[in-house]
Amino acid sequence: MAGTRAVERQAGKMDWSAGAAASIAMFLICMDTLITNVALPTIEAELGGGMVAQQWIVDGYTLPFAALLLLAGNLSDRFGANRVFALGTAAFGLSSLFCAVSSSAAMLVAGRVLLGVSAAFILPSSMAVINEAYRDERQRRRALAFWGIGGSAASAAGPLMGGILAPIHWSLVFSVNIPFCAAIVLMYRKLPRCRQVAKPFDLLGQVLSIAGLACLVDGIIEAGAAGLGDPRSLGMLVAGALLLVGFFAAQRRVANPMMPLALLEPRGMRMALMGGFGMIFSWNGCVFIVTLFLQQELGLSPLASGLAFVPSALTGAFGNILSDRMAASVGAKRAIVIGTVFLSLGYAVLLAFAGGMSAALASIAVCLAGIGGGTNTPVFTGLVLKSVPLEQSGIASAIFNTMRQVGGAIGIACFGALAGGLASFSLGFQVAFALALVMMAGIFAMASTLER
Repeated sequence: MAGTRAVERQAGKMDWSAGAAASIAMFLICMDTLITNVALPTIEAELGGGMVAQQWIVDGYTLPFAALLLLAGNLSDRFGANRVFALGTAAFGLSSLFCAVSSSAAMLVAGRVLLGVSAAFILPSSMAVINEAYRDERQRRRALAFWGIGGSAASAAGPLMGGILAPIHWSLVFSVNIPFCAAIVLMYRKLPRCRQVAKPFDLLGQVLSIAGLACLVDGIIEAGAAGLGDPRSLGMLVAGALLLVGFFAAQRRVANPMMPLALLEPRGMRMALMGGFGMIFSWNGCVFIVTLFLQQELGLSPLASGLAFVPSALTGAFGNILSDRMAASVGAKRAIVIGTVFLSLGYAVLLAFAGGMSAALASIAVCLAGIGGGTNTPVFTGLVLKSVPLEQSGIASAIFNTMRQVGGAIGIACFGALAGGLASFSLGFQVAFALALVMMAGIFAMASTLER
């Protein structure tokens, strides 16, 4: 009898290996979006290239990351999420080494593109690995909460670690990834054996989606720098829109679409997609413009401005942990409403005190938004995974994270354009957070349509 109880207790224990590997990888790929920014001046001083090179050192990561997520999700389902995850992580480590030893700006940009490609293959496969490893819903919610902590913590850790490492040498902001990637690869045998769904490639859909997203994101980023009237920006935006229209048209006609439109039919899936877009649009824009405010308006150093974001990493982690219990007790609908209330409070403080805000008040406001973002991310992810069959979790994860990444790129471009394009930085700051509150109102409206 005692032996039976021991077996039952052992069965109830949760093996954290897969969740830990996915969470660490999530932290790395999110951190790499932000850690490079504070190192750009020292990179330019050593490698040269001017402002154009600095822009592409950042965009070289963002563009392939967003554009390849759908393809990565398709391959994750086809070849097994565990294999794609391990190969993507190994490639991320090797690409980080390539960046660290770069001897020219062009070489570094090429390395950043490789990092973005690798990150795109890690993100959807990490979600699918969690989905496969934790069949029990309670364990899955816990794993997704810690997976979300990785992304939330990276928002603060990226600027902070960049501020610490860049003064020693800029290459350290890339080489810091290598030991973590090696540890994840060594954990490969601990990952679940994920099912493989044999299906033909949708070559037309993949080409249209990659080209459309690349043009759209590039056009938005360029518009943020050169203005909406810039011919190149307009051309890229129009080309991106037309290619994406062609993509959706093709998905209705091809026999084996890479993004089955039936996946978008469940109400929970639509809520997660639009909510994830709006939340990351406002959050990435917030981190970007508050960093500018701290350095340009208050005169803080890169390290000091990075320290201002550290508390938000803790509150974001608290929100992730709170999300698990909240979703279980009150349901996804109320959990999203509560998380969005915290996001709205943070943005409202930033809007109200834009004219005379201290670094401490800015940090408190970002902390409030961090709680909300940390709460909502696992709930949105859970809605995605509940809305689709298990064998389509990879492509569903890719669709969700594509919306998040595109939302983040658009948010940074929009907030940056407002900060630099209006009569004053303060006015642009206020308009940006008014826009963020409009996004939050949209999430409230969509959440009201959920049953629970």
